[in-house]
Amino acid sequence: MPENGVMDVTLINIPGIGKTSEAFKQKLIQIAADLKVNPNFLAAVMSFESGETFSPSIKNAAGSGAVGLIQFMPPTAKTLGTSTAALAAMSAEDQLDFVAKYFRQFKRPLLTIEDVYMAVLMPSAIGKGSDFALFKKPSKAYDQNKGLDINQDGVITVGEAADRVRKKLGAGGGVTGTVLRRGASGPEVERLQDELVDLGYMTRAQKLTGIGSFGPITENALKHFQADNQLVPNGSFDSASQASIRQINEGIGKESRGNVVEGLQDRLVAVGLMTVSQVNSGRGIFGPQTDGALKAFQLQHGIAPTGILKDETYKALLLATPTAIPKTLSSTTSVDTLLPESGIGFTTYNRESGGADQFGRAATIRHIQELGELWSVKHPSRPIAIGDISRKGGGPFLPHATHKDGLDVDMRPLTNNGINEPTNIGAANYSHEATRELIVLVRDNFDIEVVFFNDPLTISEGLSKHAKGHDNHVHVRFKS
Repeated sequence: MPENGVMDVTLINIPGIGKTSEAFKQKLIQIAADLKVNPNFLAAVMSFESGETFSPSIKNAAGSGAVGLIQFMPPTAKTLGTSTAALAAMSAEDQLDFVAKYFRQFKRPLLTIEDVYMAVLMPSAIGKGSDFALFKKPSKAYDQNKGLDINQDGVITVGEAADRVRKKLGAGGGVTGTVLRRGASGPEVERLQDELVDLGYMTRAQKLTGIGSFGPITENALKHFQADNQLVPNGSFDSASQASIRQINEGIGKESRGNVVEGLQDRLVAVGLMTVSQVNSGRGIFGPQTDGALKAFQLQHGIAPTGILKDETYKALLLATPTAIPKTLSSTTSVDTLLPESGIGFTTYNRESGGADQFGRAATIRHIQELGELWSVKHPSRPIAIGDISRKGGGPFLPHATHKDGLDVDMRPLTNNGINEPTNIGAANYSHEATRELIVLVRDNFDIEVVFFNDPLTISEGLSKHAKGHDNHVHVRFKS
């Protein structure tokens, strides 16, 4: 287990572990530390294999001759210098020594719940990943294990085989019992990143900049998820955050309660499908009104109206909310979409209260978000800064001559010190190279009517045009 303080592991309430002694639990933690394995992974496997009994003498119901915490087979017991009869006569604490001896044979790190379970089920599949095929139809092995084929596609993968073991973790109230924070790395961080991508808080491109590495992008995405779900936005993947994501994965519907339901209700209010008074009549309780509003939202967005909040609906609702960035382009000319104060790859500057100066067409706001995503791939810790766009509803916006119809966007030039601060083409902190890169990125990826910026070099290249007062900001006008 990492020793750098970025990952903490506590033993969670795996089904059946309450039947064990305190000595058993402490020994399990010590063995897991020696093996560099998450103790909850070992506990989940033992819970599954022993039928949640944690009994050292429990026998395999199918009559295979296997016995104990991880269902030692007779040949396995022999290689460990014992027998199934001797194992069955031991205390659970003593049998843990043989569990440890069994796992020590694997020199490859067992970093995931799948790998820990494969060490028991099929060691040749360790490290092959969740999609690796264990059994395929037609075969005797497939027929013997066909109950594991979750999607009934004729192939049983590592992920499917380990699904019931992973559910032991979920039943314990957490995903892994591991608190991840900035600086952590490994498969569980990558799993978190995949969840954040599925929910709409990260992009695939962002994940590729640091697969399995818990850096500022992952931390920022997690903070947004926490804030949206009434959690403390501490940027740590703690037990409360793990439980919230698990709830969404399993599906939130009628009779569900808690912080994720509160976040759902807030967004249904924001899209006009619930009222504040309706929410206040049962805040955090998924009742008939929340059910009806969610089904209406699903119908509006081409999603089966199940009334269940899972990844697809969550992401669609996140992106449809006015406080979030719309992901779908709109042909409307209405200037009624507010740019969030910050997002992936961008921030704002000189923002008026409530963002009164940063309303645009839905398509324009989407363009800014896309630009931020593209920029963040190369510069993940150096966001571009967005200034004036338009007033809500459009119309005159003094002292601007334009910025009337939600298509014009001001951007702060980049500095040579990496700091988001005022600059201009004659300032010592101005970076022509970085600002030129931004302008080229805009021109290469969007349909632009004009770029006003008074850098003589970008003007000479035909990248921008001169306009009075445009020494200290890049003015981009989108065509639509």
